[in-house]
Amino acid sequence: MNSSERTGLISGVVDVLKCSYRFRPWVGKPIGNTYGGKAVLDSNDSPAFAELALIPIMKQHGFDGALWVDSYRKCFRDAMPPAKCELPPKVRLVYERIANINGGTRGCWDVVAWKGDELQFVECNRKGRDRLTENEIRWLESAMHAGFSLVNFAICEWNVES
Repeated sequence: MNSSERTGLISGVVDVLKCSYRFRPWVGKPIGNTYGGKAVLDSNDSPAFAELALIPIMKQHGFDGALWVDSYRKCFRDAMPPAKCELPPKVRLVYERIANINGGTRGCWDVVAWKGDELQFVECNRKGRDRLTENEIRWLESAMHAGFSLVNFAICEWNVES
């Protein structure tokens, strides 16, 4: 189900696309580090945080690739920690350009996905628990100053199946 979330920017109020997704909980062997209690979800029969579980979904929707922008540990991931990876060079250039417009702050949204030259930034917010932060709103505004529009942004409001 798609809807939108009203968000206030310095330049005015905008509506960001919001989609809903329900994940199955991970019922296999418990993982050691849950980043302070993040939900562990079942992603293709493997444990994953929501940001990582979204990657195969983005690929199913036609994206060539996607990565979790792990702002907490200041790295990029395509698998559960401790795995790390790098953004593709073209995507990295855009990421750095937006960060520079944002005063050097890397408050990027949780997932960046790409298809050719098209980028999509997705924020993973657990239903009823999370909302966009000031850093994420500043990232959105900085990306718009870099030439992106609201079609390049989406909120994935997720929950765990009961």
